[in-house]
Amino acid sequence: MLNQHVRRLLTAGLTDAPLRADEYAVYSLLFELGPLTATEVGRRLGMPLTTVLDYVRQMDARGHLRRERHPRDGRARQVELTIAGVSAHRETHAHWEVVRRRLEEALPMAAEDVRRALQALDQAAIATLAQLDAEAAAG
Repeated sequence: MLNQHVRRLLTAGLTDAPLRADEYAVYSLLFELGPLTATEVGRRLGMPLTTVLDYVRQMDARGHLRRERHPRDGRARQVELTIAGVSAHRETHAHWEVVRRRLEEALPMAAEDVRRALQALDQAAIATLAQLDAEAAAG
């Protein structure tokens, strides 16, 4: 239920932004940590590689992406935002900040406590997924 409520909130808050909330997440990762390979993007966002490649294609079609050879692996390509991609990210970020501030103001507890709890939940989900994957691989 929480996922649905947050999704609706972000959809409403980013209605007039150039990027959807899911796209903003990918752009934000590249803005903060890029350049990255598609595999690295998927790993950091918990997305399958095929999903990341769909985002990469969309970003490329918009002129928001630059590809370059990986410095240590000549077969791999890294992606990073172009100036147009950074501009789309920044414009969306302005909308995101309005939603974030309003959401934090509505919290019944300190935002930092919520962040710590969500990080703990994320870490527990990652660990549990790793266990399930290991069990499935073992047969």
